[in-house]
Amino acid sequence: MKLNELKINLSLPIFLSLFVNSWNVNAQIATRPNVIVIMADDLGYADVGYNGCKDIPTPHIDKLAESGAIFSSGYVTGPMCGPSRAGFITGRMQSSFGWYGNPGAPLDPEQGLPSSVKTIAQYMQELGYVTGGVGKWHMGTAPSQHPNKLGYSDWYGFLSGGHLYFPMDHPSYHGKYTELKKPYGMRDMHHTLPIIHNYEPVEWDQYLTHELTDQGVAFIERNQEKPFFLFMSYNAPHEYMEAPEETIAMFSPENMTEIPGVKPEIRSIYAAMTYELDRGVGQLIATLERLKLAENTIVWFLSDNGGMKRTSDNRPLRGAKWDSYEGGLRVPFVVSWPEHVKPGTVLDAPVSSLDIGATSIALAGGNLVGTNLDGADISLYIKGLTKTAPHEELFWRIGREFDEESGVLRVRDYKLIVQKDKVQLFNLKEDLSETTDLSKTQPERTSEMLARWKTLNQSSQLPIWKTLSNEAGEKDEYQYKDYEWLKGSPHYRTYEKSNEIKQ
Repeated sequence: MKLNELKINLSLPIFLSLFVNSWNVNAQIATRPNVIVIMADDLGYADVGYNGCKDIPTPHIDKLAESGAIFSSGYVTGPMCGPSRAGFITGRMQSSFGWYGNPGAPLDPEQGLPSSVKTIAQYMQELGYVTGGVGKWHMGTAPSQHPNKLGYSDWYGFLSGGHLYFPMDHPSYHGKYTELKKPYGMRDMHHTLPIIHNYEPVEWDQYLTHELTDQGVAFIERNQEKPFFLFMSYNAPHEYMEAPEETIAMFSPENMTEIPGVKPEIRSIYAAMTYELDRGVGQLIATLERLKLAENTIVWFLSDNGGMKRTSDNRPLRGAKWDSYEGGLRVPFVVSWPEHVKPGTVLDAPVSSLDIGATSIALAGGNLVGTNLDGADISLYIKGLTKTAPHEELFWRIGREFDEESGVLRVRDYKLIVQKDKVQLFNLKEDLSETTDLSKTQPERTSEMLARWKTLNQSSQLPIWKTLSNEAGEKDEYQYKDYEWLKGSPHYRTYEKSNEIKQ
């Protein structure tokens, strides 16, 4: 055999081996599902059609539910936005790293997610996914807390806990925000931070829910050739109560469902906001179908907590946002994954928003062993390959302050609510509306569950930040920062002005 022939014969197996290995890797990447998490803000349990809503049409959310599985006991990790979203974004019970209430002052660098806490997006990045986020962040605004620093390769939205639904100079505001004398109140501060794409402030000129949907569609289109993880973090239908006039006109107050404590005219605007949110869901799903990505994309939809008392319908659940009752913690929650999750499935075992991150990492090829995630991989459960409940128990730490030891423990059908002055026990299978406290008639079970809650509560850490006082100067200090992405907003402070204040 000639030397050249020998080289060819020897190199051919190596070439074939490299080709096969490369093909296997590429095939594995191609079969890993894209992940989209669509999170509404303050959406009521009964404010979607598949849960019985009559006055607000949600055909696209309903179609998503019909195409996959409904979690009848789908929970979030807190009854308010900040803690709940911190739990989802990290895959950990937020009290395990000292997060309790909502960040009050969005420009306070102490308030928000510490860089030492790993996010689900960071795990997905490490597994080769393109990671995107659109909408509400609420995890802090300091440089170390920016989404780009915490796992999101592409972020479009706002870093605060809420936002105006129209640009600040919109005629409907009559100069309220452009002519407002400084300093702003904290609520307006949240709602007037700039919309940014990564580190750049951007101009926008349409209803915010439309804008966020367009950006979500654009992210999918840009990354259709790669496995991607997209967090569609809507702020609708969270206050402020704002929607296009033509959409509000579709929902006459006289036709709104009568809900105790909800004014029909407020319900009308809320209905318009929810309707626009649903339209956005439809556009995202249509994009997947148009690009032939639907079969290889798992889509989750949920709210970040229960609906507000003044806007929403959480019935038959008791309570609303801020409550430890089911109306604060149990939310509309569905998953759709064509060819994997059987259409029309109803899953009754309790699941948590923490499970989304753990399941995403597992489906992306990651190993959950060695992580400190509190969620479970529920992929077999949603596929119908096991009927075993994903969780024996679910734990919540609810108090807004570290010293407020209050929370919830659910063990199978029983739920214990711990508050500073009382303990309540309910059987959710027999009493979903939590009308009958069983703590006195079942003292042994109550004591056992209380002891277990206290044991689990030992993992709660000291708070990341302290509540701001009203001392002179402090309010001004958290009004302004010299971050480049704040340029053009009423909260930007030049370096010169910063130095003057320090002197």
